[in-house]
Amino acid sequence: MNKNIRKTEEILIIISVLLILTLTFIVFEKTLPDSFQKITGRAMTTVNVTLPPPENCTFTLQSGWNLVSFFCISNMAELNDVVGNITELEAIFEYQEESSDLWKSYNPSLPSFVIQDLEMMTRTEGYWIRMDASENYNFEGGLRLPTSISLVSGWNLAGYPTNENKTATTAFTTIQGNFEEVRTYNASTDVYVSYVPGVGGALATIQPYYGYWINANASDVWVVD
Repeated sequence: MNKNIRKTEEILIIISVLLILTLTFIVFEKTLPDSFQKITGRAMTTVNVTLPPPENCTFTLQSGWNLVSFFCISNMAELNDVVGNITELEAIFEYQEESSDLWKSYNPSLPSFVIQDLEMMTRTEGYWIRMDASENYNFEGGLRLPTSISLVSGWNLAGYPTNENKTATTAFTTIQGNFEEVRTYNASTDVYVSYVPGVGGALATIQPYYGYWINANASDVWVVD
């Protein structure tokens, strides 16, 4: 009889302890800081993704050769998404400075079994586009600033990923002393123009939609904002 009473008392004690622990945990949990709950996963957290401000590229591609860039490519995009709506496109070329295959190209007139090695496009690259006839171009995209463009020693074909005009001196401030010349091609006048630091030149203003040949004398990073 005494043994049964003793067992009953032990069971009651255990139940009491469990109840106390449960109540303590509930109170403790409600006083936990949000940071602890986030770490332990006891609370849901919200991640905000900031999209780049919408910005369209709108310009005219002239018949023949055009040296262009697309500041409104907010991320690397498939080629067809960028130039697939150009009806008069003959071919497009990209120059890869450090590649064993310097030129990558796409020609919509080639048969489907031909492998096209230019598949993606980016705002950091300049592109030669050959047109059968002049055509107005529009691409709905976004603007991301600033953008860092890696340059290697020698000639680099770079884009100009901003929608603002800047003087050549201002535009190339971040690579000052590490380049010898910048050139671009004006399709409207069929003329090459250039800028040489410390000397000047006909290329006084760096403008959106143009691609730029940069002759760097050392590896550097061009920051465009």
